[in-house]
This record gives sequence, structure tokens and C-alpha cells, in this order.
Amino acid sequence: MSALAFAIPASAQETAPEAAAEDGQEIIVTAQKRKERLQDVPLAVSAISSQMLETRNITDTTNLSRVSPTLTYTQSTNQQNSSFRIRGIGTAVFSVGSESSVSVVTDGVVLARSSQGFADLADIERVEVLRGPQGTLFGKNATAGVISIVTARPTRDLSGKFSASVAEEGQYKLMGTVSGPLGNDVGLRLTGFFNHDDGVNYNTTLKKRTNGSESWGLRGKLEFDLGNLNLLGSASYSKTNSNCCNPVPVRIDNPQLALVTLPVVAGLYNMDLPNNLEGDTRITNQIYSLEGRYDLGAATITSITALQKFAFYNNQDVDGYNTNVPRFIGASNTAYAQFDINGGTTDIKDFSQELRIASNGSNRLNYVAGIYYDKVNLVREFQRRVVFCPTTNPLNTGLAIGAVCPAPVGNSGSHHAEYDAKQIAAFGQIDLRLTGGLKAIAGIRAQHQSIKAFGYQNADPYVAGDTPAFSGATLTRGTTTASDDAISGKAGLQYEFSRNAQIYATYTRGYKGQSLGTEYNQTFNNNPVAEPETVNAYEIGFKGTTADRTFSISVAGFIADYQNLQIQANKSDTSGTVPVILFIVTNAGESRTRGIEIEGTIRPDEHFSLGFGAAYVHGRFDADGVACPLQNQAAAVTVAVGGVQPVNTCYRQTVTGTTLSGRVQNIRNGILPNSPTFKINLNPRYEREVGANLTGYVDVNLAFQSKVNFSVEQDPLLVQPAFTTVDASIGIRPREGHGLSASVWVRNLLNEHYYSNLSHAATLTSLTLTPNNLSAFYNRGASRYFGATVGMSF
Repeated sequence: MSALAFAIPASAQETAPEAAAEDGQEIIVTAQKRKERLQDVPLAVSAISSQMLETRNITDTTNLSRVSPTLTYTQSTNQQNSSFRIRGIGTAVFSVGSESSVSVVTDGVVLARSSQGFADLADIERVEVLRGPQGTLFGKNATAGVISIVTARPTRDLSGKFSASVAEEGQYKLMGTVSGPLGNDVGLRLTGFFNHDDGVNYNTTLKKRTNGSESWGLRGKLEFDLGNLNLLGSASYSKTNSNCCNPVPVRIDNPQLALVTLPVVAGLYNMDLPNNLEGDTRITNQIYSLEGRYDLGAATITSITALQKFAFYNNQDVDGYNTNVPRFIGASNTAYAQFDINGGTTDIKDFSQELRIASNGSNRLNYVAGIYYDKVNLVREFQRRVVFCPTTNPLNTGLAIGAVCPAPVGNSGSHHAEYDAKQIAAFGQIDLRLTGGLKAIAGIRAQHQSIKAFGYQNADPYVAGDTPAFSGATLTRGTTTASDDAISGKAGLQYEFSRNAQIYATYTRGYKGQSLGTEYNQTFNNNPVAEPETVNAYEIGFKGTTADRTFSISVAGFIADYQNLQIQANKSDTSGTVPVILFIVTNAGESRTRGIEIEGTIRPDEHFSLGFGAAYVHGRFDADGVACPLQNQAAAVTVAVGGVQPVNTCYRQTVTGTTLSGRVQNIRNGILPNSPTFKINLNPRYEREVGANLTGYVDVNLAFQSKVNFSVEQDPLLVQPAFTTVDASIGIRPREGHGLSASVWVRNLLNEHYYSNLSHAATLTSLTLTPNNLSAFYNRGASRYFGATVGMSF
């Protein structure tokens, strides 16, 4: 979906967002860390205005995929394990020692981890989605792209706005903002929000809706406009308490196992779950920053100093049973009698400092240059308890599936890890007009990173009386350090046919730094370093608009070759007496994405507009040692160590007749997870005056997405088929920016069901007997619901 018709200027003090959106004024962005017209920026950018966010009821970042052509969101059991992807590239890992390939930036502050970026959107000026590697200007965790969130600044005149929304199934949202001067040179803006959602799923055991959340937040901005010097202090604090996210069972082949989830019956797009415990996620997020800008006339010096604090707690009821006592699920080693403790805390502190200088206006030579420093400290603690019902005990023999276990055996443990990282970088980028409309583009970033991980497992079980999860060789303690230096950059040519048409071609070298494991089963005395992820990306694009702005279009074609793509490998081994659940961050071999994106707007008259967008992405990767799909593991072939390893085939290795643990595959030309080949959006919108200061509108958004596979393992069972959704809004808003607004809206009008992730239902799954059991995440947008919003601005 195109944002071209709706994006807004960089400063709300200069032009009201509503006016910019309605009248098709120039769209100003800061995608290259200086103010430019979107039309002039030589890279693929979606600029999403506050008006679009409000019209589409997009109140958090996870729904931005509805308005950006190659942005996708993959849901998991909690924010820490969820991920964004751009053009098929993202990082979905459990380890908090790894950064995402999609960087989330708020008011110029790079968030330390992607989990901080899955957040509510309140009082937003605009969101820019920069597609493709952006490391030259935005740093080492932007090999796929950047989501840049810009919140509104204080205004010169007293103003404010308030809105309230209510929707089906217990969803309501409140937001309020007051802004104005405290004196001739001082402005203040205060924003607060409260969101509540009962959840779209129903828990039959607890007899309530679940997978919902409740959040609230405050943000204050104090601005001093002292002639050439502008100072902006910002402070934000938010809390989220969530019972999200437990998956729902969608396939259970064994009729006896199906009994343990009753009255829930697993089936296609089932929305009920039987868990005796809800997911428990608690998040506190704080960001404090001071931005200083000094106008030199020809250039502006900008300093951004920021402190981030992020506290996260999560526990997950993994087994999915409807009682809180251990039950006999089968004699298999993977048959957990109870699995109700699986979670822990993450605490993040991050200090960053950026100092840069950028030219003002549009000149023959335009530039930005600066230095960046960042220091992050991370503390991770985790606890796990698995209970078994071993048939080696005579008391447990002859039990029926689902029966209470007379002699359960608990296995539990805990761990502690600390992660420290420092980076310092110098960067710069210029564009130089060579002759006529021809410009040369050049950028470079030199950076140094050092990382350290310290951790240990506790020898005592987490629950007294259990067998300890860690002992002997599995009980590790140690510190690992690593560092590296890197050069990344950008080069290209841009040709402006006129003020309203340009073509560009660029080459970008991207880089994402090393990482170390921080999780529960990590071997801290031998912590392998995940090597840096690098990319060579090529992009050619065209941007054009008619002089009267009745038609605008942006086209980008791209090829990106990644080396050492950082992925999560499933190294779990269920063949032993006690199953080992182990996911580690490792490097894939090669990955390539190529494709084309189109965004545009047709505006034949002042009343009607049609936004359109389409994307084709062909994303493939190679990787060795990736786990096999569960249903293929029993038939794994054996290969002698040193022998020829098959590709795209499940195998185990042997040494002198002994079969080593682990069933793996070497993937060649695998499909990148949650990367649709095609996405298409159409957004017809009709507006007309309905009163002295009111504009009425009808806004419809149609979105098509082709099928995706959610797994690195290329599991054919974990495929979401293609689907199409239709959203619609009917409302009124003040034409001059002040007054009453109201709308009624519907999401997913056609009630098209789809999953936001799929996985094997591990606790109900046996390697040989029932490998096809599946669970899924089913979000609110995957079924039809209606809502209404009212607001007032002054």
C-alpha cells in the first residue's frame, strides 16, 4: 500500500499533518538523516502519516505490515521471540545476545533490541520504513532495513487532541495529547495512552478470553528554541501486562491424545485453547533522550544522547493441557506430563551518543557525517521445569492417555547470563552534482565492536525435589569475549530528469555484528561466536510525480546477497532419556533476495484517490546442520563422518558404528521464512465536504499475500496459504485540523482466517507416533471485527 498520498512533513510546526495529507503537499522525510523531499531520496521508503495510522486503526508497530509492501511480522510466544522482516530478511532468535536485522529507531534513538520495538503507537507524526540495508547511516543492525518512528514535537500554539476507540471482544483504546508554549522560547507536549484487549482466543479451562494485553504509557517533550540552538528533551515510560501468547491446537492426529485438550477440538483455524495457565508477559520500557541542534546556516549540528531501560518477564504454559497436575501422555521421551514453567527475565540498559553534521537545503554538494557510540548491558535469567511420567516405575504402568500420573518425576533448572557490548563508529555520506541532473552518491561507515558474555547454570534444581537439569558436562560456567572491525558503505548514481522525476542505482555493503549465546542450555565455557552477517545489495529505482500531483509512482528493483546470515538452528535432541530443548544462533551459508516493489497514488480529482502497491520477492538461502522437519526425522539416513553429506535430506552421522545424536539436513535453495513471494495492496479513498468544517470520507484497503512457510527447516506442514483481507472505514474529520472526528470501521470484512505463525505441538508430539501435531498463533486481525473511534482536537 502506498503512503505517498498521506505522508506528512517532518515538523508539525511547519504544516499540519491533515493538510499535507489532503492537499498532496510535498512529503518531507529524514531517511538520510537530513530533511529531504521523499521524491528526492534515492532509496525505497514508505512514509506513513498519523492520518493513515488513525484511519486504519494502526495503533502498534506490528500492524505496519499492512501499509508497507515488503514488511512482515512473525508472532511468537512473546515479544522477545517475535520478529520483523523486510524483503524476506529478519532475525527470529531466542537469544537476546543477537540483534535483529531490522532496526527500530524512535526519534533518532536506535533501540537496543527488536523486542523494544513491538510497541504501541501514540501521538505519532510519521513512520518511515526504509527497505534494504541502511547500515551506513543507521548502524550495524540494519542489514534488512529500518523502521523509523517519529513522534510529534511541541507546538507554538496551544493545541491538543483526544481519541477513544472501542471494538468487539473487549478492545478499547484511549489517547490524549496537550501541547503548547510555556513561554516565548519554550514548548511542552504531554501524551498519554491506555489500551486494553481481552484477546481473540477463548480459554475453555479458565472460561475467559485470552491472548490479550493491557498497556499504558506517558511521554513528555520539552523544547527550547533559542535562536540558532534548539534543545529537545524527551522522556517516555510504558508498561504492558499481557496474557499473550499461547498457541491454539490446530492438528492432533492421535484420538487418545486429543482427549487431553477437550473440550477443545483441534482443527483448521480453531480459536480455542485449553491451557490451565495463561501466558504471562510483563514489560516496562523507558527511553530518555536529549536532542540538540545548532543551525550554522549552511549546515546543522545535531547531538542525540539517550538512555534506554527495558525490563521483560515472561512465563509460558508449554504443555497446553487443561489441568495443573502431571498427566500420562505416553511412553515417548518427548511426552511431557507437565510443562508449566518456561520463562524468565531480561533487563537491558543502553547508553548511546550520536554527534553529526548535515548540510541544509538542496545544494550541489549535500552531506551528513558523524560519530556514534553505544554501550549495552543485558542480564538474562531463565527457569524451566519439565515433568515426566516414566513407565519404568510400576506405579505408572497401564495408564490411559490423559490419566493423572501417580509417580511423576520433575526435571528443572535455572541459569544466569550477562551480556555486554560496545561499539564506536564514524560515518559519512555525500551526494555531489556532477553535471546537469547527474549526481554521485558515496557513503562509508567504519566501526569497532566488542562483546562479552558471562553465564552459568545452577547445579541445584529450580524446584526442590526435582532431578537437576544441569550436572556433569552440562553444568557450565564461563566468559567469552570477541571483537571485530568492519567497513560498510554505499555508492551510486542518481539522475534527476526534473524536479518531479529521478532514477537511481546504488550499491550497499551492509554489516551486522557478531553475537554470543545467552540462553538456558548455552555452553558458557565454550560459547561459539556467531560471525558477522554481511550483505552486498544492489538497487535501481525510479520515482516520479506529475506537476499537479495527480499521479505519483515509485519503483525499486533489488538484489541482495547475504553471507553468514544469522539464523536460529534447532539443535534439540529427543533421543535421550531426558529430551534436550536447544535452539542456538548460528550462521547460514548464503542467502539471496531479489525482487521489485511498486508504490503509487492516482488522484484524478480532489475527492478520490487510489493508492496501490505491489511487491515480488524471491528469497532463498543455504544452510548446513539445520534440524529436519519432525515428521522426517524417523527416516533419517546415516552418513559416516567424513562421508558425503546429502542435501535437502534428513541424515545422522556415525563414527565407528556409533550413531551420533541429532538429525539434521543441509538446506540448498531453501525458502526464507515468512517471506511471501507476492504482496498486493489497493487503497481507494473518497472524501467530500459535509459541513462548514467537516470532511467525510470512505477508506478501503485490500491486501493480498501469497503463501509462506514459517520454518527455517522447510517443513511442508508449516505453510500458511495465500489470503486476502479487506479493511474499511467511514468517518468525518475536521477540515481545518481542529474539531470533532468520528469513524466506524471493520477489519477483515471478508472474515478471511490466517495464521501469524505455525509450529509443531511439541508437548503432544512423538517422533515416531504423532509427528504431525500442530499449533498456531491466530491474531486479532485474522477474523472480522467492528469498531468505532471518536476524537476531538483543538
